[in-house]
Amino acid sequence: MTATIVGTFRERVTYAVESRVATITLDRAERLNTFDGATYEGINDALVAFRDDDNAWAAVIQAAGTRAFSAGADVHALNENARLGITTGLGSLLLDSDMVTDKPLIAAVQGHCVGEGVNLILGCDVVFADTTARFAVSEVRIVVNPVDIPLKLARRLGYARAFRFLSPGDPMDAEWARNAGLVEHVSAAGEVQADAQTFARRLVDECAPLALRAQKATLWVASFDDNEAARALGNKRRTMIRLSDDYAEGRQAFLEKRPPEFRCR
Repeated sequence: MTATIVGTFRERVTYAVESRVATITLDRAERLNTFDGATYEGINDALVAFRDDDNAWAAVIQAAGTRAFSAGADVHALNENARLGITTGLGSLLLDSDMVTDKPLIAAVQGHCVGEGVNLILGCDVVFADTTARFAVSEVRIVVNPVDIPLKLARRLGYARAFRFLSPGDPMDAEWARNAGLVEHVSAAGEVQADAQTFARRLVDECAPLALRAQKATLWVASFDDNEAARALGNKRRTMIRLSDDYAEGRQAFLEKRPPEFRCR
């Protein structure tokens, strides 16, 4: 069957369905699928579309291009916000604080998966990656303290591995990610999207959908307790950091491709 293109959200994300498997694609390959405000909105819109689509029983979240699943936040968009005096973030994912749907979400990762890309896959139920995948959360190098990512990583990887992954933010390959518990399956280069689709097809074909959804909901509630106090503290610190000189220096150094000169102020 030919996939039915349901729509394109915010000119950043596409949504298609074929034989009860939805495919949500980050479609900004020319910018390495970085997150700006429209990308957050597009992903959220696509997730809601999937949740409400009775013809879709499982979804694969993937990305266009071969170089990156996502290179993280769009630093140019952050720089523009700073120029305008905007200290809030570029956006947030519905998956940061909510299951969104009890239908299965499978991530298919190739190339760089950085920052918000990692955050997105942490909201998925199963992560597939190919041998080209490199995972990194390096926000501390540009004076940003991630909030939702440490909350999720602590549960999935445990404290020590989560700390090592986050600090100092070295890229980790797919084998490290599988051994750490971030990735469940490593595919050959170029095969990850097909492998994720095959797994989604198995879920659709071999599992009773109501039982599968009830099982996911049970696992989710058992795994994710209330993090509101930790999130509030992290967000308060983040707002303070975005007013600092170091925050501006970190972004500028990134854009100029030079080592930053931090002043701790």
